[in-house]
Amino acid sequence: MPLSIQHIRHATSILTINGKRILIDPMLSDVAKLSPVPLTRNYRRNPLTPLPVPLRVFEDVDAILLTHRHFDHWDKKAISILNKNIPVFCQPRDQAPVQSAGFLRAISVNQSFEWEGIQMNRIPGQHALGFSRKLLGPVSGFILNTVNEGSIYIVGDCIYTPGIEAAFRKYSPDVAILNTGEAEMIWGAVITMRHEDVARIARLSPRTKLLAVHLNTINHCRLSRNQLKQFLKEQHLEDSVCAPEDGEIVSY
Repeated sequence: MPLSIQHIRHATSILTINGKRILIDPMLSDVAKLSPVPLTRNYRRNPLTPLPVPLRVFEDVDAILLTHRHFDHWDKKAISILNKNIPVFCQPRDQAPVQSAGFLRAISVNQSFEWEGIQMNRIPGQHALGFSRKLLGPVSGFILNTVNEGSIYIVGDCIYTPGIEAAFRKYSPDVAILNTGEAEMIWGAVITMRHEDVARIARLSPRTKLLAVHLNTINHCRLSRNQLKQFLKEQHLEDSVCAPEDGEIVSY
């Protein structure tokens, strides 16, 4: 079975790897059921777009991978409906809150962890610089590697840093999911990857197939999917970077 990703919406995807279905950063609320992101430039309620699949799809997953616990990655709807008995892989600081939410198998990945033939390596990231970094707290990415299907880097809500560059150079993943959207706080801090960062990574690691997500769904993301696609076309990067539609399945 090939490695595949069904992009659901925003940062939420279902990754199929080594025969296992891993739900990444679940935000499962209906349109406008969540508040606007605080300290941003508009007050549109979230999410802005509907789920493209029925909720029953999320009953058939083997594990959850959580990059951090901001509400657009781990919302009350997900907490209420997801199976409490499956593993939830997370960064160390999130283990206790995930357990407190009723999940019985919250697994802290400090550096690495192996599960069902999948080697996981956690890559610490930065959500922002300076004061904004302290405000938003730590975030993580995860590289998952298998013998038969290769590797995928779920970068998470990380801005472009030397640490991210070093991870691409060290691991040279076959696939990577980039959280883009140019999410911005009211004082101008951009807290996810910019369109220029997508191009930098495409040129840094040309063998890596990139998926650009985190688009069109949350009120403070100023870069749209169509704008990113136009930029990729102008940069002749359409073959290197895919910006999947909500619900689209991409296989490798």
